[in-house]
Amino acid sequence: MSSKPSGSSMIDMTQGNPLSLVVKFSLPILLGNIFQQLYTVVDGIVVGKHVSDQALAAVGVGYPITYMLISIFIGLGVGSSVLVSHYFGQKNMKGIGDTITTMNTFLLIVSLPVTLLGVFTAGPFLRLLNVQPDIFELAKLYMVIYYIGLLPQFGYNVNSSIFQGMGDSKTPLIMLAASSILHIILAYLFVVFLPWGVAGVAWSTVLSQYFSWFLSIGYIKKKHPEIGFNMFHMHIDKQCFKETLRIGVPTGIQNALFSVGMMVMQPLINQYGTAYIAGYNAAVKVDGFVFMPVTALATAITTYVGQNMGANKLDRVKKGVHVTMGVVMGLSLIMCAIVIPFRYQLMYLFTNSPEVVARGNAYLMRVIPLYFISTLQYMYIGILRGTGESVVPTISTLISLWLARVPSAYLLSKYFGGDNMHWCYAIGWIMGLCILIPYYYSGRWKKRIGQLAV
Repeated sequence: MSSKPSGSSMIDMTQGNPLSLVVKFSLPILLGNIFQQLYTVVDGIVVGKHVSDQALAAVGVGYPITYMLISIFIGLGVGSSVLVSHYFGQKNMKGIGDTITTMNTFLLIVSLPVTLLGVFTAGPFLRLLNVQPDIFELAKLYMVIYYIGLLPQFGYNVNSSIFQGMGDSKTPLIMLAASSILHIILAYLFVVFLPWGVAGVAWSTVLSQYFSWFLSIGYIKKKHPEIGFNMFHMHIDKQCFKETLRIGVPTGIQNALFSVGMMVMQPLINQYGTAYIAGYNAAVKVDGFVFMPVTALATAITTYVGQNMGANKLDRVKKGVHVTMGVVMGLSLIMCAIVIPFRYQLMYLFTNSPEVVARGNAYLMRVIPLYFISTLQYMYIGILRGTGESVVPTISTLISLWLARVPSAYLLSKYFGGDNMHWCYAIGWIMGLCILIPYYYSGRWKKRIGQLAV
């Protein structure tokens, strides 16, 4: 083992006040999530205000399909981050370097086939979702261009996850900020001034993703030469790859099946017409902002738990979990208190249509007030992933979706109408917690302490 580098942006979470460390680590992630969300929010505002409600609906309607395609790689990013956090806790820089090289090599090999798969299946999947004719071609165009940016999206997400595993949440923030600013400039240039419509929004996303990926590669090479990463040296370390797959594949499968569940629910949404689709998509974007503090703290607690598990510090794991849980629950209630009174103003950022606003507000009023339940579920998933346990969070999420949310959505839609369908989210969250909480307090995850990275 080699000692850790002296990078000032890294945070060693195995010593010091747990809450202070988690909050310090999560703040750059929160800001990064804001910039990340700007990608979709700017897209929605630009096309909704400067093109049409059909364009706004088209940009969002294909999200479950694109998410399904990239979900496995998001899972591998999680696996890489957990593995790196354990290596970092052990001060094993060689293991970190092997993980970076292995994952970037794998992504280069598989990205082209995945891109081609996405391009050729965009139309059939949209037909499967029963997308309405007035937005079908726009949605297909957006998706085909979006898929051209899959390689840089995969590469940046993995590199960003690795930075976070090393306790560095500032570097991904800087890269996301630069990329998001570029995206905003290009989106307005391509849509408002040229104008290219939906295609312009898609191309601005692709170019911004390539920019952030190249930036992450350059940073690793310049700031962490001790890791020994070389983009042109393709090598897969079997042990690193095996551990990343063990942790990441269940998460990726969970994400993929989650997106399939979203696709199963999409026809319910599509049947209510373009205004309903546009309102739902806009509300989901507001929803994404509300949940960002939770996702930031959940990511932070995953890294915190991972580093301390690698360092064999179980007492610190428990202490950090308890204090962070209290903070994140308070934050979720505060965000709810802010969003609900200003829901009309927020919705009018995306559209000038009162009908679209009304449909979006129907979602917000039924989902946001119960977000504290989702907060608990998300945090327990992050905690267990940090321990190296990926199967139980996956089971919890899939049962939450397939046995609770999807069936209840169809039943609520049939008997109580489209607006009340949104109660299905809270039903699913409660079901997921019924699995996560008993498992966490059983203590069976403790057997993994100090054993993941070697």
